[in-house]
Amino acid sequence: MNRSIVSLILIALLALIVSACVAPAPAAPAAEEEQMEAEEEPMAAEEVEAGSEAEFEQILACVEENFPAESYFTNELLPAVDATWEPMECDSVDSIKVGMPWVLNDEEAPWYNAIELGYFADVCLEVELVAGGPGLDHLQTLAGGAVDIAVVAGGSTVPSLVASPTPADVVAVGTFLKHSPYIWLGLDPDTPQDQRSDKVLTPQDFVGKKVGLQPGNDYLFEFIANKHGIPHDEVELMPAGFTPDPVLVGAMDYIGAWIVNQPRLMEEQGFMNWVAFNFSDWGWDGYGDVTVVRRETLEENPDLVRRFLAAQTRGLNYLLENPDESAEIAVVYGVDAQLTKEQALRRFELQEALVLGSDDLPVSHMSADRWNMQVASMIQYDQLQVEACE
Repeated sequence: MNRSIVSLILIALLALIVSACVAPAPAAPAAEEEQMEAEEEPMAAEEVEAGSEAEFEQILACVEENFPAESYFTNELLPAVDATWEPMECDSVDSIKVGMPWVLNDEEAPWYNAIELGYFADVCLEVELVAGGPGLDHLQTLAGGAVDIAVVAGGSTVPSLVASPTPADVVAVGTFLKHSPYIWLGLDPDTPQDQRSDKVLTPQDFVGKKVGLQPGNDYLFEFIANKHGIPHDEVELMPAGFTPDPVLVGAMDYIGAWIVNQPRLMEEQGFMNWVAFNFSDWGWDGYGDVTVVRRETLEENPDLVRRFLAAQTRGLNYLLENPDESAEIAVVYGVDAQLTKEQALRRFELQEALVLGSDDLPVSHMSADRWNMQVASMIQYDQLQVEACE
């Protein structure tokens, strides 16, 4: 009996020794577990500060990959710089309607030249210029087929339409203005009325001011306010027309305008001390008066587009080389405005730098980088939605 008890005790001790030898390893420290999990999980995208340059670069990279400018613009149908002009032998003539960016005033001088000097006729085109104006969007009439070609005042409307929930397949094929002409226009009280102002306005100068905007231009204020941190409720926005009169009588401090238009009207009334806040200097620098066609036209009849652009470009070059003669033509064709030759010449003077641009590209040519940068900026400051880049 005693021998049996001793045997049982020995067996129990042996079992304890064996279990100690095969006991599981102690759990890894919590820090080691977290490191192992981090190594197994994919790296999260680096967070960047809203409104920062880093955020802009992130958005720009996304735009270049998912919504590149080449999907809605091309320079390929513009004439070569050294192309010679030779009138065509016309077996037939194509009649087309071209929607203009504004009422028929001196803004459309290149197209007037192309009609009056026979450039459109030389390439077998009969062109009807369809006036634009308040509430008339020729990008929409182009999409709907009412015009064959549209010249749109704001180039940003092209990617906006292409990326919209109700898109249209349109392509920008040339530009008149290489920089945005949009400004906020006021008077400099520190400069005598008969002298030029050299004041440089900043976004903060509009805090506490009254700014008149034309219908549909609120988005331009929203862009500048969002980008430069201006509280929306600290600028009083007011409905305005298209003359600078409210500023001249003190009803408003500034008014939305084009640098090529309203300043000359102030000058005519003796106010040489006008001052302009150029949106192109503060982040909004898109193309202006952009020629746009439907993609189906581009694919089915590229020759028509090429001929139109050749005549349009010739009309533009004539304007640059012969402003006096172009002003005389504009006064006749600008039937929606009471123009003088002197007014037209002043416009041509104010717009020349915008036409030539600073990109070392020929007139009418556009840059994919410029398009992409504007779209990225619009996305960053809540003026455009591209799902992949939100």
